[in-house]
Amino acid sequence: MDGCLANSPEDIVKEILVRCPVKSLLRFKCVCKNWCTLIKTPEFVQQHLKNHSPPQLLIYDNGDIDDDDDDLSITLISEEHPRRFIGMKQLFGSVDGLFFMVGEIDREISCALWNPGTREVKPLHLPIPVATIHDSPVFGFGLDPLTYDYKVVYFHINNLCEHYASVHSCSRDLWRIFKPKIPYFTDVKHTFGTAYLNGTYYWLLTGGHHSNYTILLFDFGSEMFKEIEGPGHQSVDTNMLGLMSVDSSIAILNLNPRTVFAYDIWVMIQPGVWNKLVTFQCFFRIKSCYDNSLILATKDSQLVSYDVRTNKTRHLGFHHPGLRKDAEYDGGCGVFYYKESLVKIKRRDDEDLDH
Repeated sequence: MDGCLANSPEDIVKEILVRCPVKSLLRFKCVCKNWCTLIKTPEFVQQHLKNHSPPQLLIYDNGDIDDDDDDLSITLISEEHPRRFIGMKQLFGSVDGLFFMVGEIDREISCALWNPGTREVKPLHLPIPVATIHDSPVFGFGLDPLTYDYKVVYFHINNLCEHYASVHSCSRDLWRIFKPKIPYFTDVKHTFGTAYLNGTYYWLLTGGHHSNYTILLFDFGSEMFKEIEGPGHQSVDTNMLGLMSVDSSIAILNLNPRTVFAYDIWVMIQPGVWNKLVTFQCFFRIKSCYDNSLILATKDSQLVSYDVRTNKTRHLGFHHPGLRKDAEYDGGCGVFYYKESLVKIKRRDDEDLDH
């Protein structure tokens, strides 16, 4: 079988390999030089990313909120051999199978990019000393669709109450620091939720010009910030739960104050124009979202997905007591669905994947 496959025409071999999981492809690189070269080409990586393989479930434990900050770490409990990232507390993602993680090591802010499929990790060093940070920096991670460059962005306030933003280019391994022309940054008190869609990162924040909350976006192509209006103050207030994507559009998930355990989903039709898509009742804890589905934890600590379009629920086959708590605020479990990929995040082309 192996000899027959190795002697097949190149296009047939490629069609077979592009359907294989990442773990298998990393082993197949040792079969022959031609396969190794093919699997490492950017064209193959993109074709593999676009195939219709099912998403992977990534579940992590963030420790106990009563522990010291230095003891909190992200531990992957959805893997056969759990992996631990010491000092890391938050995950952002996924973008093409890549995640961005942030934490605190030796009382300094630390961050890194991570591909769980290839197990590749790349630490990123912030361009400013942590001593100048007045408030915790607000991060985002995404893809510049014009240059196909993965970028990290964050904004912060220094000791003089001046706001700054920094953008990291993964392809060039460089930071750019600038002062965004958005005066309300000093009013930002809390981040309700974040989302990435089509080259743009979105934050749902308290403060702003229009109401008691605002939506801030960052375009990874132009590297510019912009504020947009959300649904009217009468419809959405501080009961917001976060952002999600529905039918390739940004949506706000909001707790309905008039009905017990009811939620509204508002979809952005165009910048500043919103439409209420659905109101539904849910007695489970909302952990995450993927496409049109919410990932929920039941009272008996089971994971299920709920499609807001079809109103159908599906069990995901995972159980853990920490699912009853929120990873960021309660020291519980966080959940992501993601598309496994071969995307490299190291700068040098001659560096091989860590696995």
